Amino acid sequence: MEMGDPLSEICSPEDLKVFERHYNEELCKGPVSSKTQFEYSCFLVRSKYPADIQRGIVLLEELYKNPDESGKRDYIYYLAIGNARLKEYQSALNYLKGLLRVEPGNRQVLELESCIKKKMDTEALKGAAIAGGAVLGLGALVGLGIALGKVKK
Repeated sequence: MEMGDPLSEICSPEDLKVFERHYNEELCKGPVSSKTQFEYSCFLVRSKYPADIQRGIVLLEELYKNPDESGKRDYIYYLAIGNARLKEYQSALNYLKGLLRVEPGNRQVLELESCIKKKMDTEALKGAAIAGGAVLGLGALVGLGIALGKVKK
């Protein structure tokens, strides 16, 4: 079964608000459960807003640092997604590398790694095209200046 691109999945603002409300309700009563914090952070890293994604990463890092937690694999996976969505590709790949050391055949992790590498390649090509276009534009301006200079003589 082919997965969609996990880096393109955007959560709806309505869904995010529901999980934010659950998180804040628990926070008002005392410590937030790991389950609630994880669910909220998963929605945050799939938000279209970089500030939300960053907040999700912070919450996931808090969960990961808790020595009693058993969901570390999921935390790392979503940390990779969040970092990749913020274009922190090397951090994202480092998280995945750690997962692949423990689970070398994990298809979900391998597919995410592939998505991130494709995104990096696409952005590198776009960057090269933009830089190439700028060089061509500059060359055209210089050429035009030279041509105009010769006409005026």
